[in-house]
Amino acid sequence: MEEIIEEIKSSKLPHFIGEVYYEELQDLLGKEGEHHQFWIQCCGMNSRSFSQDVIDSSFPFIAGDQLKEDVLIELSRNSLYHQLPEIFFHPLVISDPTMSNKEVVEAIKKNRELEEQNLAFFIPFDTFLFQEKVKYTNRFLHLFTNKDATRNIFRIARTLIQNRIRFSKEQYYKLFLNLCNSEELKENLPELEKLVQSILGVNCEIKYTRKELDGSIFGAINEGILGINLGLTGNLYSEFEDLEVTLLFEDSKEFEEIALFQELTKEILRFFVFANRDVIVKFRFTSIVTNELSESYLGYNFCL
Repeated sequence: MEEIIEEIKSSKLPHFIGEVYYEELQDLLGKEGEHHQFWIQCCGMNSRSFSQDVIDSSFPFIAGDQLKEDVLIELSRNSLYHQLPEIFFHPLVISDPTMSNKEVVEAIKKNRELEEQNLAFFIPFDTFLFQEKVKYTNRFLHLFTNKDATRNIFRIARTLIQNRIRFSKEQYYKLFLNLCNSEELKENLPELEKLVQSILGVNCEIKYTRKELDGSIFGAINEGILGINLGLTGNLYSEFEDLEVTLLFEDSKEFEEIALFQELTKEILRFFVFANRDVIVKFRFTSIVTNELSESYLGYNFCL
């Protein structure tokens, strides 16, 4: 195990922050590290300038009176010892101008020894606080597997997508992830078909269809110009097309369930198509439909 730690120390891993180093070190040690405890010693940031967070890792480390050999990770961070008032550990002493150089050197050595003892004393407390920080860091390192992280994603998704949509947690989650990639999915019909299938679990076909305008936009005969705001009879069509979606169900479903799928499909696609397009959702059963008296409805799940 000591050889593994030495190899890790010579790699690029120590250049990462302590929380990442801590997690990766445990993973790399694997079963060999399961029988050893990891301790954190924060050596302070003022006594020396360090170019990285992790100073050193050592094994074996004897914690207290235990004979068990553990792993010690030294960080260039302030310990609880550095955060507390200095007077707790180093009583104020009025400098004596009569002290010789030797006495000054001895006082400095004694002060450093006391500092090392205090840092060692606070190792269990610094370790506990560090491990709590690791839990928060894991929310970012393991965004899709950490329970707290996924719970936060659901909350963010509900806030952005609105609570009125009747999505499950998993559907909120998938839609939120695809919204992060909305620029590539915008008006991309083949990809939108895959998107609907991945969120709702239903295959579909999406195509553009002509948009027919309701009502006449033409004015009175004596107030219009032919071809501009005056025309002949007939249907009017917009230059922007609508979106027609056909949901493909393998088996017969209750009408309420189909209506829910239609509603959710519209809510999904409204994020990925232009706002002036209407989304028309139809459905079709792909399996062979048989006629059972009092069980089938003409035009719904039965056709001639």
